Amino acid sequence: MNQWTPSQTVLSYRNLRLSTAEIYKIQQHWPVAEDGNYYADAVFEGGGIRGLAFLGALRCFDDAGITLRKVAGTSAGAITATLIAAGYAQDDLENIIGNLNFKAAFLCQKKPFIWNGLTPANDLQGFNLVWMFTNLFLTHQKGQYGSKPFKEWLEQHLNKANVSTFASLFPDNPNKQAWYKQRELNVVVSNISEQKMSVLPKDLHDHYQMSQGNFSIAEAVRLSMSIPFFFEPGHLQKSTIVDGGILSNFPLWIFDTQYHIQPRCPTFGFLLQDDKPQPVKGVVSLLTNMLSTMQVARDQYYLENHNQKRVFEIHTRGVSTTAFDLTNAKKDALYYEGYKAAKAFLLQWRWEDYLATRGFPQSQTQSPKGAAL
Repeated sequence: MNQWTPSQTVLSYRNLRLSTAEIYKIQQHWPVAEDGNYYADAVFEGGGIRGLAFLGALRCFDDAGITLRKVAGTSAGAITATLIAAGYAQDDLENIIGNLNFKAAFLCQKKPFIWNGLTPANDLQGFNLVWMFTNLFLTHQKGQYGSKPFKEWLEQHLNKANVSTFASLFPDNPNKQAWYKQRELNVVVSNISEQKMSVLPKDLHDHYQMSQGNFSIAEAVRLSMSIPFFFEPGHLQKSTIVDGGILSNFPLWIFDTQYHIQPRCPTFGFLLQDDKPQPVKGVVSLLTNMLSTMQVARDQYYLENHNQKRVFEIHTRGVSTTAFDLTNAKKDALYYEGYKAAKAFLLQWRWEDYLATRGFPQSQTQSPKGAAL
């Protein structure tokens, strides 16, 4: 596979990259921290390989001089959030995620199958999904692929950043830090044994009697991205855990627990969007549409009432969640859509409007340049 270098291809497209004037415009409407920098919290939607589009959006945020502070995500969104939390710079993110051979790295541990004619890009679609169910039933397997290779890959990169557990990720006491130095990582998983959603590491102690600090970050993300039937499920104590996306694929709510307190910086949602309709023509499409609806309905309902000028949509050009053999040209397309969506969103965003839509009186909102944070 040829090296993927969006900095030499996509970013050279005419009028795509933020100009100096546009960067100034964005920063003029942003709250400034005491250290003179610009911060934001972020939530990343799950979406498998389509998460490559996040790289383009993150490049735009990086160009605008915005640092992500607290991050959260589900599945592929959890992968992106974790590498950001580990401190990787934008160039490193693009190299680590963009140049990974997903098929060789993640799909090398295939379970015994009666028929191996399925391709990853279509495994969760149409009649291929039925064939996969049949094979899993006949071979007494719970997932088509093992997730151990993914965990080992993520551990390797986290170790390079000198982190492994949640405690090692943020070793300093956040209560003794300035707010803009505080960091946080949240990973969503689905507990199908107890029919509940869990947010790691927050729920480890209360729900599973496990240490939050000593829990492996790579294991948390592995659990979050264990797409049902595609990857084998994981476990927390005696509970079976699968992809957090079946209960909350876009956990925008995760930083809303202190809604009544005026935020010091904005929270943004990175949402993947595909306009392709999902008609129901038979029992197979009924099944697949039911599964996809489970992933998005709860979050969509929440989003309709709590968008609050903080979510932007990145179109994914029909790329499927498990299309792990993308060409560099298709990666370029996703990257382009990510940068374009983030740019359009940031250029029209205003801190004053953001606060007002979240219920804070206009008298409480202050000009970003003069805000007392």
